[in-house]
Amino acid sequence: MSRIFDVVNTPLHGRHLIEASAGTGKTYSLIHIVLRLIVEEGLSIDRLLLVTFTKAATAELRQRVRELLITAREAFLSAKDDDEQYDKTLLLLVQKWREADISEEIFRQAIDRMDDASICTIHSFCQKMLEENKFSSSEGFDFEIGTDDDLRREVIDQFLRKELSATDNVALKSALIEYSPWKDILKALTAAPEDRTVELFDQVLFIDPKTGKINEKITDAEKALDNEVKAVMKRFIDWAPQELKRKKRQSGIRSFDDLLLDMYSELDNPAFADRVRSRYDGILIDEFQDTDPIQYTIFKRLFLSDKSPARSVFFVGDPKQSIYRFRNADLNTYLAAREDIGDIFELNVNYRSNPLLLEAFNAFYTHADTPFLDSGVSYSTLEAGADKTPLMLNTSDGFKPLPVFEIWRKNPDTVLNPEANRKQQSELIASEISALLSGNVYKTAERKLQPGDIAILVRRKKDAEPLIQNLNKRGIRVLFQDENNIFMTEEAREILWILLALEAPDDIRALRLARATRLMGESINAIVPEAFENESGNVIDDKNALLARELIEEAREIWTKRGVSAALARLMLQSKTQERLLPVQNGERRLANYQQLIEVLQEASLSLKGISGLARWLKQQITNPPDEEKYRLRIDSDADLVNIMTIHKSKGLEYPVVFLLYANELSAFKGNRYKKNVFKEVIDGKIHLRISFIPLYPEVIDSIDREDDWEILRLGYVGMTRASQRLVLPLNYFKSGKQLKGVDNGYTRSLTGSAAPHTDQYEKALDDLQNGHEKSALIVRTIEDDTTRIDWHDNLSDNRQVIINNDDLTAAPGRMIATSWFPTSYTAIARGATETTENLTLIEEKEDSIDEESDESGFINEVQKRKDSSELNILEFERGLESGTFLHSLFEKTDFTIVKNAERGIVEAETTLNRGLVRQLTAFKYHLEPYSVEEWLPVFNQLLKDVLCCTLVDKSTFATESDLRLCDLDSHRKTPEMSFTIAIGDAKEGRAPVTTKNLSRLLSHFDPIYHINIENDKELKGYLTGAIDLCFEFEGRYFVLDWKGTKLAEKPEDFTSERMLAEINRHHYSLQYLIYLVALRRHLMFCGINSPEEKIGGAIYAFIRGIRRSDESPYGVFVTRPPLALITCLDDFFENGYHEGVVVAHAAAAQTEKEEK
Repeated sequence: MSRIFDVVNTPLHGRHLIEASAGTGKTYSLIHIVLRLIVEEGLSIDRLLLVTFTKAATAELRQRVRELLITAREAFLSAKDDDEQYDKTLLLLVQKWREADISEEIFRQAIDRMDDASICTIHSFCQKMLEENKFSSSEGFDFEIGTDDDLRREVIDQFLRKELSATDNVALKSALIEYSPWKDILKALTAAPEDRTVELFDQVLFIDPKTGKINEKITDAEKALDNEVKAVMKRFIDWAPQELKRKKRQSGIRSFDDLLLDMYSELDNPAFADRVRSRYDGILIDEFQDTDPIQYTIFKRLFLSDKSPARSVFFVGDPKQSIYRFRNADLNTYLAAREDIGDIFELNVNYRSNPLLLEAFNAFYTHADTPFLDSGVSYSTLEAGADKTPLMLNTSDGFKPLPVFEIWRKNPDTVLNPEANRKQQSELIASEISALLSGNVYKTAERKLQPGDIAILVRRKKDAEPLIQNLNKRGIRVLFQDENNIFMTEEAREILWILLALEAPDDIRALRLARATRLMGESINAIVPEAFENESGNVIDDKNALLARELIEEAREIWTKRGVSAALARLMLQSKTQERLLPVQNGERRLANYQQLIEVLQEASLSLKGISGLARWLKQQITNPPDEEKYRLRIDSDADLVNIMTIHKSKGLEYPVVFLLYANELSAFKGNRYKKNVFKEVIDGKIHLRISFIPLYPEVIDSIDREDDWEILRLGYVGMTRASQRLVLPLNYFKSGKQLKGVDNGYTRSLTGSAAPHTDQYEKALDDLQNGHEKSALIVRTIEDDTTRIDWHDNLSDNRQVIINNDDLTAAPGRMIATSWFPTSYTAIARGATETTENLTLIEEKEDSIDEESDESGFINEVQKRKDSSELNILEFERGLESGTFLHSLFEKTDFTIVKNAERGIVEAETTLNRGLVRQLTAFKYHLEPYSVEEWLPVFNQLLKDVLCCTLVDKSTFATESDLRLCDLDSHRKTPEMSFTIAIGDAKEGRAPVTTKNLSRLLSHFDPIYHINIENDKELKGYLTGAIDLCFEFEGRYFVLDWKGTKLAEKPEDFTSERMLAEINRHHYSLQYLIYLVALRRHLMFCGINSPEEKIGGAIYAFIRGIRRSDESPYGVFVTRPPLALITCLDDFFENGYHEGVVVAHAAAAQTEKEEK
């Protein structure tokens, strides 16, 4: 029987299991247990072990522990009993600690020693213990972690050569050549400890693949062949794992599986086990439902045995969220551990979901007595701890709540086949999302629903493709979250093909693959096999192929002299990659991926030998993408992207709105394509392998088939519980032949408690749900075969028309692009030179860099004398390009509303703000020395509040009705890092071309502050490109803002207009903001705004180091509103070329504007 866990008062001694349902604050409880162990039990932080299952989770856990320690110390020193700045739980703990006369020194020591805390994955824990205790281990551990794929292939090839050469049996040779189970067999054998048991099926060659039964009709010769194949398999099972182990020891390589197995076997060594046990006094194991027999045995033997000196052992998990059987997670191991531990607690308050939605979840999972069937998992009703409202719809009759839980069903007389059902689901969900994003749906009273608030969960990646197409037709952009690692992208595979071609330019196949990439961009028609081969099969007789090989060889030569980045940049430049991809859908995303991969490869090449080494390394990363922050996909901003991900990927996340696409098809993967050779079971805590020579259907082992079916129920639970305000669950019937399908899936099985629900059961369960809830909370909606949109979509207050592009997209004939067409930036123009760098990146502004003209040229080499951290301010912050980039990133990634709420004293917002700041500062920590992240934290907290919450621009400046404060801007009224591309047209008849010199001539006709003297007369072709730090709308007008981290003076009062103007003139920022405003004008035109120049407000340059919200009129703010005629003139110049008469006319209009002001 479990008890409710009280994070403040539950005793910490002993061994405990905490079962935490989705949304009940598992991590919150975990970090408070850590805090209590340190403060109440006096455990040193380096004597604690926190284990979780991913690197990302360990990083987050470390960060949250650090933040809690800092906040707890502050509260302990200064908080009152009812202090609203702090969490109520923390205040209760503080009160208890003060009564116990706890010393403040405990907090300080823990914070100082935070880097010594053992917060790690199970694999890194094993690695650390093996390395720390290698002298007490039974065998030395001097190794590197790496992939052993090549060694596995060597072992298999060596074995097969030996077996094939040792037999004259033609039938046996044919069987060994036809089937290839060896890789899977070896993988299973080497991922299990040596105390595993192995069993071959009674027949391995002639067995029935669907039932697993022997074929009794085979001949004596076939029986003999089957026995011979069995003998070969037994020899492989005995020899191959040991040979692989020998080769890995010889090579000094260990895989991640080896770490667990080495640790598992080393626990038989008493000296080793005792040294590991003595290392820790408190142990906390997170995500325990994902454990497997090997991992649990390690924990059990170390920390649950009578020999363990650990005072507190906590396991935390949720069996309802055990969904990783494909990664060897074993629920039965968890359930057995539950019995071993004995002291069971649960968290029973849900802090994630709207109370009405939680009530619907409770009803759904308690409608049947066994929602997870006989799997040993149950559901406990949860209490509501969140005060979130339903989504509110702004209709012509006022605001109305949208149902929090919507189930779609069909009438049994539906005639839609599976394909038509999927098509209808995709179109309805796309229509629903379009309505949700119409501007009429509110997440809170003040905040409209944004694309990033919506998640579409799928079983497989390919399931999302039709929906993505429907969303694209509606102009809705998506982010597929499963591809959040750069090595999981198509671009990574394409770069690999390029590397393989660079490695072997004479390899026809490799060259063909390279040419087919988007990077090189040749059409399929140009890469037909006939163009590569003649009768000899090794001669290139196609002109395009010859040119491609010449380019590859040229890039290879560049590689040897200048490295991989220069070689790939040359390929991209010559292949016109940027010009081809920018205009197409997702082209910008692909270019960003290429750029990130080039940077990653450049870094990796420093420690790898040659092209071959780098190609092998990249292939390994693609096969097993590393879970590291630096390899995460760079996303400019996900605020305007709808999230699509698999249910597995969504675990641990939450979204206001969730759609479970094709929920009616959620079932275990079965059938021919999922056949396998090795079946793993856990019997009495030990791994048992059953092996066949030919692949068999998964249904042949009843217990495994049943476990697969049960896991589907848990997968459905995970998907449903991601939602916090609205969940849409399509459970539609469809016709497959004459049969009605869709009634039997993971969701309907949980709802009915039946392993094979029928239509009547399902329909009655739906009626029960609907009758037990108001329609404003839960609605069961019948979808007819001809339904194209949901009724509430027609109730939007402005009935916004959604434009759907149904144009048929077909390939257009290819065309050559002039080689003189390339990108340019304002910086390049200002320097009088067009940008043609081979890395295809913009020249960076050297903002606030230390150069020879600076009065502080010795700044970088100066040894900074450490002062009291309480005296730090933003003017003390390091100067230089990297610091400027960091400051830009800080404002780009910060949620202005959170800063506003934190400035107003809302504790939750302050905590969220500091958490985000610590995360960003930690990545920059080496530039903060000699001070720590914690010491700089209040400085940057103050900076954000000063800049975003001050009166940045007085209402009199731009004749607005109110003062401008950036924190007051709604998220949908601003766009950070707004990328732009200004196409440069060919000169019209009678006009001079667009050149830098003509640009200079144009500006000379206007106010001298805009003029730049440029003598270079190089013609500009292609486009201007860049990114505006912040573009926003305020009182109907549009502004551009640029963050400047420049240290203009030693104190804010000296950030005067004169100094700012001098800095702007020095770097020609006037040209920058003019180009920004031209880009803004074109953007507004594209959005359908007539006379867009009249909507342009102006430009703001925020020199952030000088801005304080305590100043009545902040220093460090430069504002300007160039003549609208100048912006129009520049736009005309870039589009049509230079014409003296046109420029003079615009200059006269600009003068008139000035006089009228």
